[in-house]
Amino acid sequence: MKKTAAFPPADNLEQEREALRLKVFSDVAHDLKTPLSCIIGSLGTLESMSERLTTEQRETLINIALTEAQRLNDFITEMLEKVKPQNMRHLSQ
Repeated sequence: MKKTAAFPPADNLEQEREALRLKVFSDVAHDLKTPLSCIIGSLGTLESMSERLTTEQRETLINIALTEAQRLNDFITEMLEKVKPQNMRHLSQ
C-alpha cells in the first residue's frame, strides 16, 4: 500500500515560495516605480519646458508631482508598518 504525502514535496514548496517571493518583489517594485515615474516626468517637463508652459500647466505638473509623492510616501509608510516587529510576531503565529 502506497502512502500519500501529507505535505507537498519540499522542492515543490521551495518553487512555490520562490514564485511568491518574485511576485511580491515585482508588485512592490511596480508600486514604487509608478508614482516615482510620474514625479520624475512632471518635474522633468516643468524644468525643461517651464518658459513655454502656462501657469495652469505648471500648477498641474506640480500637483501631479505632489500627489504622487504623497502616494509614494503612503505606500512606504504602509510597508514599514507591516514589517514592524510586533506585526511580524503576529504573522509567525
